[in-house]
Amino acid sequence: MPDNISDKWQAQEKGSAAEKIREQIVPPPPMSQRLETAKRKLREQIVHLDRISERLSARDKDLYEKMVKAYGEHDSERAKLLANELAELRKMEQKTHYGKYALERAYTRIEMAKDYGDMVAALVPVGQVVKSVRGTLGEFFPSSSAALDELSGIMNETIVSFSNITGSSIISGGMSEDAEMILKEAAAVAESRLKDKLPGAGTDQPLPE
Repeated sequence: MPDNISDKWQAQEKGSAAEKIREQIVPPPPMSQRLETAKRKLREQIVHLDRISERLSARDKDLYEKMVKAYGEHDSERAKLLANELAELRKMEQKTHYGKYALERAYTRIEMAKDYGDMVAALVPVGQVVKSVRGTLGEFFPSSSAALDELSGIMNETIVSFSNITGSSIISGGMSEDAEMILKEAAAVAESRLKDKLPGAGTDQPLPE
């Protein structure tokens, strides 16, 4: 009887080792599914932010025209109220542009990955970008914050899956250089697009007399 137990235990150990080797060569389906889910949710958020951006842009144009009209009619009190509302709106616009561009870059990083080595290199900064965008948009867009929170969870699960497959930890404590670069570019693009696209963009510019 002891011999049988020993034989069974050794057989199970061999089977377990072989299974681990197979999993390293062919990742289990759940991880691939998580990757596809993450990409899909990234696309959804990009489209969602693009729609928000269009609505904010239309509102911006309307407020600006009303503000100019109020100044033209020497209604300085109303003009100042509209100017304050416009300033707050443009903060939202800039953050929306920032989030959209950052997520676009994050999506591109995943799409460009040719193999699992590339994917491992992309996952950590992409996860960090998603987390940063979630924090930035949370104040203005709770629905986006909730969706990005879910996406951040999926990214973390995927990173852990890769760590288990490769046998090494790829989770970094601080912000990676790639993530910082993406976020800095996103901030610069957001500011540039707002100034180029909107009439009178830049709330620090003098208002019409």
